[in-house]
Amino acid sequence: MKYFLLTLVLFLLNFKINAQYTVAPSSIKWYDIEKAFELNKKNPRPIIIDVYTDWCSWCKFMMKTTFANTGIASYINTHFYPVRFNAETMDTIEFQGKKYYNRNVGHHPTHDLANYLLEGRISYPTIVYFDRSGKKIIDPGYKESKDIEPVLVYTVENLSNYVSLQEFRAEFMFTFPKAFEDDHSIFNIPKELKPDTLGIPVWKKTEEISFAKKKKNKPTIIFFYTDWCISCKVMEKTTFGNRKISNMLNEYFNVVKFDAASQNTISFLGKQYKGTGVGKPHEFAYAMLQKDLRMPAIVFMDATGKPLSKLNAFLNVANLEPMLQFFIQKKYETISYADFLKTLNNTSVPQTP
Repeated sequence: MKYFLLTLVLFLLNFKINAQYTVAPSSIKWYDIEKAFELNKKNPRPIIIDVYTDWCSWCKFMMKTTFANTGIASYINTHFYPVRFNAETMDTIEFQGKKYYNRNVGHHPTHDLANYLLEGRISYPTIVYFDRSGKKIIDPGYKESKDIEPVLVYTVENLSNYVSLQEFRAEFMFTFPKAFEDDHSIFNIPKELKPDTLGIPVWKKTEEISFAKKKKNKPTIIFFYTDWCISCKVMEKTTFGNRKISNMLNEYFNVVKFDAASQNTISFLGKQYKGTGVGKPHEFAYAMLQKDLRMPAIVFMDATGKPLSKLNAFLNVANLEPMLQFFIQKKYETISYADFLKTLNNTSVPQTP
């Protein structure tokens, strides 16, 4: 259940993400860095660190705009331990078992911890993120709400295991293009990162799936999502919406898209499944995902209706394409997915199909 409720309704559900709904001052509940990492040991969450100085005007402006956005603040308070760190503080700080000092050198003396966090690339403001696995992301410069949102989602949903931040930013922008058109940022995405979103997968309802012996059946893929899972929306738009992927799906698979929080009663293979209450997982999600309710999720079934594998992960085109080939070629009958990947010389995709 904790995974299912991990990603609550994002700041502005309809993604009017370039609007500045602000409060003064920011309602973010900031911690000092020692307290944040202490809390993280007991109850792990991503950490966001706003590295600033008292003289940095853009730092102050970001506090009045981006961090004062009510949706941004709510999302950060819900999912992160937020830290404000003055890069020129004179305090001695103990961080991860080591003491850091400000040696008071120069006109604007930089604290040793700021040097460590920013890896020597001193620039203000800079936001530093730590995801649940401890991976660090350094994002320098003033950020509007629309700029910070893909990084927040990327960090909270632990997407660094599957896609680079640069790729996810581009896919996020193509999923919610209106927010990025006014400043033309969507038009400045490098050509090699622009996703192809012109594919149209033919989604079927659960009631349409049949594995009758008299028919020539296709294997089935069930894509589980929720409306509040942002990476689910990105995956649907840029992965399933890729022309090559959608063509493969339409030719070789039955594909089902199912809202794991639906309250509708559905039928699948002669059995009925019901909703369990608002904000709670559907019986069908429980049954197919075996209580691992992290989103997005995919279940693969062969042409007889036998579940072959499930995967709780964000998948981009590079991740999903070899998995589809693995099932289309029925390689699962003779070799493991890891061995199949070796034949493709590709070890950058999730190892469990």
